[in-house]
Amino acid sequence: MKILKDDKYNSILQAAKNEFITKGYKETSMRNIAKNANIGLSNIYNYFKSKDEIYLAIVKPAEHEIFTFITKKHAEENVDFNNVSTFGHQEEDIEHYISLIEKYKEELRLLFYHSQGSSMNNFRDTFTDYLTQVSHNYMELEKKYIPGSNKISQFFIHTMSSRMVSILGEIVSHDLSRQKIKEFFHEYFRFEYAGWRELTGT
Repeated sequence: MKILKDDKYNSILQAAKNEFITKGYKETSMRNIAKNANIGLSNIYNYFKSKDEIYLAIVKPAEHEIFTFITKKHAEENVDFNNVSTFGHQEEDIEHYISLIEKYKEELRLLFYHSQGSSMNNFRDTFTDYLTQVSHNYMELEKKYIPGSNKISQFFIHTMSSRMVSILGEIVSHDLSRQKIKEFFHEYFRFEYAGWRELTGT
């Protein structure tokens, strides 16, 4: 019986994901989700209390994994200032970012472009604020390990974080190969790193 329940649960998530991507959150109905999942409308409520709960079940794993990875890679114990490129990103980190983008491309597309009306409606702002705080903490670490580095304003860090969020949105909205994404990151981080070195004087 549990296998049957898991199958129905996954069918609901897949049907909902397709509906959200095609129609957006606002225009998606529980009735259409149930229909496309081949499950009765009343039965769908045995698995999810609301449309928003389904949406969160789809997108929350992506948010959690990406936020957790960024936090971990910028924690003091994981930062090696003797082997740093492009504002804290080493080559293996770039590969991990690309893997996460590939793994959660549809979920990220939902968060960036189809969250209006859901409880994740402010995802871009939440992501920007999160990156701002992580980046600020990183800059404090840099001052600790590289004395004499220049102070960067909080608002500048915020605007750079906002730009990075927009860039990720652009990546997931285009059909790019892994190699093309990697080429872009190399170009972008070379460009960004030169600017950070100039600003911080490191």
